[in-house]
Amino acid sequence: MLLSRGRERVVTAPVAGAPALEVSGVQCSYGQVQVLFDASLRVDQGEMVALLGPNGVGKSTLLKVIGGLLAPDAGTVALGGLDVTRWSTRERIEHGLCQVVGQSTFGSLSVEENLRMHAYGAQDREWAREAVDAALAVFPRLEARSAQPASTLSGGERQMLALAKSIVQSPRLLVIDEFSLGLAPVVVGGLLDLVRRLNERGAAVLVVEQSVNVALSLVDRAYVMEKGRIVAEDAAAALHADPERVHALMLGGHVGERP
Repeated sequence: MLLSRGRERVVTAPVAGAPALEVSGVQCSYGQVQVLFDASLRVDQGEMVALLGPNGVGKSTLLKVIGGLLAPDAGTVALGGLDVTRWSTRERIEHGLCQVVGQSTFGSLSVEENLRMHAYGAQDREWAREAVDAALAVFPRLEARSAQPASTLSGGERQMLALAKSIVQSPRLLVIDEFSLGLAPVVVGGLLDLVRRLNERGAAVLVVEQSVNVALSLVDRAYVMEKGRIVAEDAAAALHADPERVHALMLGGHVGERP
């Protein structure tokens, strides 16, 4: 459920039974250079999905379209069954979208101040305090460092802080971009557990990740992108059991791709 008490704007309820996210036929360009070609994907309510592919295939561009930072040339983006293609980023956030990009934090602000920043839309200060306290309760390591500047945290702790904002925002859809990049495996394992807990709290999850093993250990389904196109979709378990097929897809081949 989206925490909306004290917000300036009444948040539109999702359409019953509709996917948390549905991207349909998206085409997008930077100037004269087309980057996305008829890209389509779906994340159902309560589901965790991965978008896989090497650098430069259009994953980040698709995230910008989903977040409202880039307008598509064609196609639609729907959140909870509502067409948000022409909505602003702020309107999408108010409708339940939360994006976590790497270890993005406000380095000069304390851990607690970072979290309070993400409750900026709340008019009810008591509600904001409760939301921040709830986030710190889920992340005890951050609670112990609540007064520290974010710039003094380790890479794993900064990633925790970036994820913790989703507790404050209580999203319907959580989009995470490359959250394992540059982190030790033991740290990544702990972060995967935290993402599962966020999913259990009601957030559908889209993970954009270069590490196939990390992504497939977390999600229910996965899409593979190549040169701006979605070239494969399958259950995570099926992909995990067929490493040769995954290897071919990640290298730009279509060997073993299923209809």
